[in-house]
Amino acid sequence: MNPSRQIWISGGALALGAVAIWVRDWRWAETVADTLPLALGLPLAYFVGRPWQCREGETAERRPRLIGLGGAGFTCGWIIGSLTLLSMSWSLLALLWGLQNFVRVAGRERLVWLLLLSFPWLVIEWQTLGWSLRLSSAWVAEQIFALLQLPAQRDGTHLSVLGVPVEIEAACAGWNLLQLTLLTGVAYGAYEIRSSRRFTMLLALLPVLAWLANLLRILILAGIALSFDAQVASGVLHGLTGLIVLAAVLGMTKTLCHFLSAPPASI
Repeated sequence: MNPSRQIWISGGALALGAVAIWVRDWRWAETVADTLPLALGLPLAYFVGRPWQCREGETAERRPRLIGLGGAGFTCGWIIGSLTLLSMSWSLLALLWGLQNFVRVAGRERLVWLLLLSFPWLVIEWQTLGWSLRLSSAWVAEQIFALLQLPAQRDGTHLSVLGVPVEIEAACAGWNLLQLTLLTGVAYGAYEIRSSRRFTMLLALLPVLAWLANLLRILILAGIALSFDAQVASGVLHGLTGLIVLAAVLGMTKTLCHFLSAPPASI
């Protein structure tokens, strides 16, 4: 078979697989404004991974075992309905496809994180993690209000400050924006940071930044509820605060990437 034709056929199969993951579970449609932007991860991976130069007469090492593992994982994920397994298997197959058909560039493997975060597996199947995030954020927010001499009561993830209820639901806590925050942070880090070790450090620090973003959003919404009322905080400003906090996290991520990408100072 013509090599270029084989690339198009295998690439088309991967594209169909990506669509299949999105249509396997439609729960993401409940918060479409927050989850659909995750699909931008695929074009971001294309942009970050450039230049994509097709191999001309150069043979790449085939990895049939990994390809078989990815195919088996995708099949099992489809049967049991696991978006996490589907996303992991598809990302592995996509990475192997890129390494197989295009000139290998140092650090290309980090693109697997971008591919993996391009599907709504985290916001759909890891709600327990989201609840833990909300609970810890609620507890810290309670301590902050106590330091500010603002009487606050907490029952799980439900806060009451000066008698004003502040509901920390999944959207309020920024859980739906968490994966988007991680995706954009990884994209910027993969583009800016060349050292694999420092990129790993970024991966470890990004969840901390995302958690701080969630806490910041809770404090902002609580401040709005206290200054005006709870209805104002749950209205248009609710979504606006999410975008503001996301922009703030991107700024912090950019600063962190700039620090990690800087060469070590000479003594």
